[in-house]
Amino acid sequence: MSSRLIPLLASLLSIILSLAASPGYGQSWPTAPKIAAPSWMLIDATTGQTLASSNPESRFSPASMAKMMTAYLTFTALRDRKIRLDQGVASPAEAEVPQGSRMFLLPGKNVTVSELLQGLITLGAHDAAIALAKAIATTESAFVESMNKTAQRLGMANTRFANSTGVPHPENYSTVADMVRLANSLVQEFPEHLREFGRRELTYNNIRQVSRNRLLWLDNSVDGLMTGRSETEGFAIAVTAHRPQPLGTRERLQRRLIAVIAGAASEEVRAQEGLKLLNFGFQQFDILRLFKADESSEMIPVYKGTIGSARLHFPRDVLVAVPRGKAESIRTQVERPTALLAPVALGQPVGRLRIWYGNTEIHQVPISAAESVKPAGLLGRAIDAMRLWWRALSTEV
Repeated sequence: MSSRLIPLLASLLSIILSLAASPGYGQSWPTAPKIAAPSWMLIDATTGQTLASSNPESRFSPASMAKMMTAYLTFTALRDRKIRLDQGVASPAEAEVPQGSRMFLLPGKNVTVSELLQGLITLGAHDAAIALAKAIATTESAFVESMNKTAQRLGMANTRFANSTGVPHPENYSTVADMVRLANSLVQEFPEHLREFGRRELTYNNIRQVSRNRLLWLDNSVDGLMTGRSETEGFAIAVTAHRPQPLGTRERLQRRLIAVIAGAASEEVRAQEGLKLLNFGFQQFDILRLFKADESSEMIPVYKGTIGSARLHFPRDVLVAVPRGKAESIRTQVERPTALLAPVALGQPVGRLRIWYGNTEIHQVPISAAESVKPAGLLGRAIDAMRLWWRALSTEV
């Protein structure tokens, strides 16, 4: 381990604590602009923090935004090598495809997974969604089952899918908070596919169509994601953009924001309000890098193991979004046990760094084991059992 590393996490954290001058307490969080939609949410995807929201848990019909889950499962199948981008897939029969957005596949004709992804993401094409669903799970119903299982795994507790297309159905519902979780999962888990969401137009079968995400034309920092429309609930959008921090900030880190809006009155309004939210997030907040991944560590005692201690560290960069120019309002607290019992697994969470802005907790970062510790033999475990007994007895006294 480099001699530059600080041996004790507590010493390391004193660097941050020195920033937490008491006058910072009670600082107000930036107020979001008025958004012309009943439900919306903005997060900093770099840290996962919520920057602003309104009615984020209200249910709505996601419409074509449900295709983000279809895309997520397609990317998962590609990663797991269950399908290939150049693999030919049979187009669905005309009767299988509901009315609405299409890439105009020719029934029975083979089309590649790559082409279907382009149609799914750029156009929100129903025929592409059904073709991909059947290619991955044989039947759309089996695919929908996977959609719902994946939604549960991702923590989308208020979401239910009834089809791969998002076509309105009583069992097709979600919330902007859940759509944010899904969008962020796409961004974090499949960055290599994010460019697919930035395509402005697509020509297939000699038919040129353009993306309904107007923000791809309005702001070059926008590179996704998807839109939706319901006859009864209006227009929705999930959008992401990335920009560098401005000159003059402590560190010019790249930032990525994700916004989801539901219930806008028109395509134009959802684009305007989406851009308004993104500009608010980029203009009113900065990202601070408190520590680099594995930059510092400390040793923690380990009982009943083959070695008597293990190294703890931050498994990834410690980043936090704060109101611009308010770094002095940050304070932190470390929570972790005084010792561990073997076995200890590499990467095992053993504590957390809690971060406050004034008196409000705004973020948590895990502290994990940087090495594994195997259980000791019978004699070693017996000796440590006695040590623990004596330690407990001494503490009581």
